[in-house]
Amino acid sequence: MVYFTNFGNTVIVVPKPFRALLGMHLDLGILYYVYMGMLAVFCTNAINILAGINGIESGQALFISGSIIVFNLLELSGGSFLISLTWDYRDDHVFSLYFMIPFFFTTLALFYHNWYPSSVFVGDTFCYFAGMTFAVVGILGHFSKTMLLFFIPQVVNFIYSLPQLFHIIPCPRHRLPR
Repeated sequence: MVYFTNFGNTVIVVPKPFRALLGMHLDLGILYYVYMGMLAVFCTNAINILAGINGIESGQALFISGSIIVFNLLELSGGSFLISLTWDYRDDHVFSLYFMIPFFFTTLALFYHNWYPSSVFVGDTFCYFAGMTFAVVGILGHFSKTMLLFFIPQVVNFIYSLPQLFHIIPCPRHRLPR
């Protein structure tokens, strides 16, 4: 709703190989909001899916937030190899840094206490908070597609788990012995 009331822009830039077919820009309309909802669900569950090993939840959140900080600093300096910065998006990258810098350092402290032997149990609360922080920064910072690049290991893990999710192969994890 915040995105709709503040921006309402559902136009995306089409990747170069598909521009001859779809044009330079494509208005997704309501599908863009479906994508944003799916991104929020994916980000929260992507942090949570590897939970259970001391430090891995906070470690991956620390790595992703550090990557987002570097991405935003590259964009603000104009030296990015991913996207050329236009001044229209300068405030969006500054907005992202306002969230990510404090998140990075508080997660760094959490990582110290969550590393083996763990003295802190982060649980689902941190996993969902971290994932939603990434989703909000990606959506309101207007780099939600780039955000998925920072989640490539989780995307690979999801694709690797699909045969188990669809019961093509048995999934013995999280089962009690009979």
